[in-house]
Amino acid sequence: MLLFGYDQGVFGGILTLKNFETRFRIKDNETLKGVIVGTYDLGCLGGALATGPIGGLIGRKKSIILGTTIMMIGAFLQFLAPNFAVMTAGRIIAGIGNGMNTATAPVWASETSKTHQRGKTGMFLMVINIVGLAISCWVTYALSFVQSELSWRFPLGFQLVFVLIISLTVFWLPESPRWLIMKNKSDEALDVMVALEGTDSREDRTVKRDFDEIKTSIILEQTPQTKRNTRPLFRLVLGVFVQGMQQATGINVICYYLPYVLTESVGLDGSMARLLAAVNAMTYLGSTFIGLFLIEKWGRRRLMILGAFGQFCCWLAITVLLRKASQTEIVSLKQRQLGGAAVFFFFVFNCFFGAGWLGVSWLYPTEINSTKYRIGGMSYGVATNWLLNFGVVFVTPLGIAKLGAQFYVIWTVLNALMVPTIWIFYPETAGRSLEDIDRMFEAHSTIWVFTHRSMVSRKPPPNLAARRPGGTEPVELSDLPSPCVVGTATVARRPLSSPYQIDITAREGVRYRYPEDHPGNLLDHSLTPEQDHHDGENLTEAATTTTTKSGVSLGPQVSATPLL
Repeated sequence: MLLFGYDQGVFGGILTLKNFETRFRIKDNETLKGVIVGTYDLGCLGGALATGPIGGLIGRKKSIILGTTIMMIGAFLQFLAPNFAVMTAGRIIAGIGNGMNTATAPVWASETSKTHQRGKTGMFLMVINIVGLAISCWVTYALSFVQSELSWRFPLGFQLVFVLIISLTVFWLPESPRWLIMKNKSDEALDVMVALEGTDSREDRTVKRDFDEIKTSIILEQTPQTKRNTRPLFRLVLGVFVQGMQQATGINVICYYLPYVLTESVGLDGSMARLLAAVNAMTYLGSTFIGLFLIEKWGRRRLMILGAFGQFCCWLAITVLLRKASQTEIVSLKQRQLGGAAVFFFFVFNCFFGAGWLGVSWLYPTEINSTKYRIGGMSYGVATNWLLNFGVVFVTPLGIAKLGAQFYVIWTVLNALMVPTIWIFYPETAGRSLEDIDRMFEAHSTIWVFTHRSMVSRKPPPNLAARRPGGTEPVELSDLPSPCVVGTATVARRPLSSPYQIDITAREGVRYRYPEDHPGNLLDHSLTPEQDHHDGENLTEAATTTTTKSGVSLGPQVSATPLL
């Protein structure tokens, strides 16, 4: 992700350099400028689409190794490029590698993180991304004073440093335990989970519980006889759209072209524009730590909704200010003040985006998709991102040249539309394990998620009783951690000491455990027939353990529908 961020910013800084324009004959040719920047995104599109089948076949770790190797070849071609054709080829090849990495790294991070750390891990990837962006801005600014081709060749060649770092460290990464279980490598998966948990024993209660839960979910997903409907298509669409909406924010107008925007729309000279772009990158970087702090406290929905609303306000202000500035025919103090105010809102926009949409848009598809479709769903989502990215970087120079300040109306409207879209369709994933999310979609068949409180609220952390002591909130179906398919449960309102009744139905391939806030504290072991009169519960049907065709012994499933 460091290299991803670096490449986002490097071309914005060198695109206005005279040596670069002269070498590739793109001076005053906005179409060629769009091509030389946008072909990278087309390469990323191809790499992201290839990640689905390749990543499912060779795994997350080897996909990153392959992507990094391809990026190295592309970086060399860009560094040595003698003409436009070679530079374009280098951009495409590097893009293929980066597309593979950006589709794989977030999935790997999500699948190897603990539930309460998954959001912060995803956001931290984006912190690293913006570190790369900041480095590229300062490198291009420092070398912009060099009056030779070194001013742009060195920044492009510097990508190889990041490629080297990735190449030396990727071999130390563990493979995703979920991918290993899908490939029937359960022993390897268990070893990885033991290492990730920081314990030395396969018998560790937390490791055994998480391993059993992951394996149960994957067995259900891969066994057609279970007819488990976790609505994978709807979830895939949500992940693809959230990646598409990230581009609809207009962020890459700023990331790729801020120096160009500041010279063409605001009227600053090239040196000042590059300096402000570098300063803006530092502000951008600082805002990512806000998101890192809030991602688990506020959840994904709230950050996306508030972020989109803040971005809408910024684009609206930028549009109005630059429109008024463009109506002044001669350079005046008022025009400079309007331009300065617009620059301020570019900075504020990046703060809103860095705190919200930057990380959440890459984290959300890795959470919302099920294990079977996660790498494929992320692949389609990232491909959509890069396709729209290409459109943005290709049309931005033309749009600014033809439309002036009116070009920014597009981003104002798109950000406004994102607010109701997220509120209506997007469930909250914070605090839920990836398997809990499967169960949530199995329990609720509607696309109107705002109509279900349990789908839009933050899932409480593992110690539910500690977070909601003595509350009176109704227990909803998704509060039960086991897959819910048939049967009924009469569930009393809080406090939890009130009795309730659950029907138990044995089902092949499914294991059951009590809700995590159950007063009996039976979190770490499956229900057995002997536990039929515990703390006020009356199990109405004796439950028996079932055995799958693969010989895996699994417990029964609670099958519940609340009668509230």
